[in-house]
Amino acid sequence: MENEELQNSPLHGLSAEAMLTELVEFYGWRTLDAAIELKCFRIQPTIPSALAFLKKAEWARNRVEEFYLYVYKGMPKGSPEQMALKPRERGFPLKVKPKKPRPLKPEEIKALQAEREALLPPGKRAPKRPPHRESRDYREFEEPGESSFKSKFSSSPFKKPR
Repeated sequence: MENEELQNSPLHGLSAEAMLTELVEFYGWRTLDAAIELKCFRIQPTIPSALAFLKKAEWARNRVEEFYLYVYKGMPKGSPEQMALKPRERGFPLKVKPKKPRPLKPEEIKALQAEREALLPPGKRAPKRPPHRESRDYREFEEPGESSFKSKFSSSPFKKPR
């Protein structure tokens, strides 16, 4: 791979933190979770925790970098030999320029999920994911009014009057 082609890559000189911040600002955590399907985007997502996971798991980092290249930047996919390389090792001809980012439609997200499922070995399916909770129900954390619990000190003469 020529050095000029690697320099034409949108990933050239881009840190993982800058890439992730750019993706989160444009798409948000829910869309990234639906499109890339990483648990670190679903459960209490933050930039530092996602970066820590991406540093440990090379497969996850490759998945995010591929999403950045081919969905966010709209770069054309290369030959099968080039697609076998890691995303940071892939180059693009000098005349190819990244496109402006565009929002994802639900059909496109489903197509990404189906494409990823097709890459799984035969007989192995992706696990079913729980539905994404819109907002946490804080009523389950409220203090109860009157407790039905009676301790051995409930009828104590030293109990404070209300």
